Amino acid sequence: MKTVFSSTEEQEQEIASLVSRFYESVFPKYFTESEILHFREIGVLKPNQGSLTYLATLRDAFQVMTCLQILMSILDKQKREDSIVMESKSEELFQHNITLLNECGIFFPFYYDHFSHIHHEAGNEMQMMDIKVANQYLV
Repeated sequence: MKTVFSSTEEQEQEIASLVSRFYESVFPKYFTESEILHFREIGVLKPNQGSLTYLATLRDAFQVMTCLQILMSILDKQKREDSIVMESKSEELFQHNITLLNECGIFFPFYYDHFSHIHHEAGNEMQMMDIKVANQYLV
C-alpha cells in the first residue's frame, strides 16, 4: 500500500492562475487569436481527460506548477537575451519541462521552436480577449 497526499486547493488555484497567464500573456506573443482559441478547444494546458496520469497528488501539483513557471521564465529570458549557448541550454530545459508536464497528464503539444518568433500582430486585441466584462451593455 502506498500513501499519497492530495494537492491543496491553493495549489490547484495556482495552477489555474499559471494556465491563465499562459493564455493571457505568453501565447498572444507567439500565436494568432484563432490559434489560441483552437488551443482552448483542444485542451492545451488542461489535464488529459483520456489518461489517469494526473491524479492531483501533492507531488504532481508541485511538478506542474514548477514546470509552468520554468517555461514562462525561459520564454521571458529568451526575449531579453540573444545568446546561442544559452539558447541550447534553454531549449534542453524547455523540452525537459514539457516532457514532465506531459508525464503528469497536462497536454502541452509544443516544442521550443514554436516560441522562436514573436508574433507582433496579436498585441492589443488579445490583451482584451480574456477580460471579464463588468456589465452586459455596450456603451
